Amino acid sequence: MRSALKWAAIVLATLLLAVAGAGVWYFNTKLPVRKGTLALGGLSAAVTVDYDERGVPHIRAQNEADMYRALGYVHAQDRLFQMEMVRRLAQGELAEILGPKLLDTDKLFRTLGLRQHAIDYVARMDMSTPASRALLAYLDGINQYQATRPAPVEFDLLKIPKRAFTPQDTMAVSGYLAYSF
Repeated sequence: MRSALKWAAIVLATLLLAVAGAGVWYFNTKLPVRKGTLALGGLSAAVTVDYDERGVPHIRAQNEADMYRALGYVHAQDRLFQMEMVRRLAQGELAEILGPKLLDTDKLFRTLGLRQHAIDYVARMDMSTPASRALLAYLDGINQYQATRPAPVEFDLLKIPKRAFTPQDTMAVSGYLAYSF
């Protein structure tokens, strides 16, 4: 009898250690990369990102496009869930992932027409201007992060699918910011 209890305790302890180890591994895959070298496509020269003692990134690049691409990557690494929530808020899509209690909020933002205004605005944009090229580089950095790194824990818990960020998303968020001020 004691032998069976001893084996049961050993098996239980082993299972608990395995679950704890899997949990540590899972959460470590979600952490931002603060040291080392990462490959970021589309760069024309080397870019360095150094974090100070407060975790603030300092980006050094030889040109604006590379700087904006790295900035998008860094923002996504540190704030992807927040960026996703603001994008969904601006476009009236929160209830899809957070439940029916947010339907009134979604109706408000859909009534404001931020999504359609963003679509129309981007359709009229000259994508060859420096500001547009900077926006596209920034969005490319965000989307490269999503394509190469695991989704944040919140994405897994809420079952949020990864979706590329677009200029329309940026314009809709700008509309939300104008409304909130």
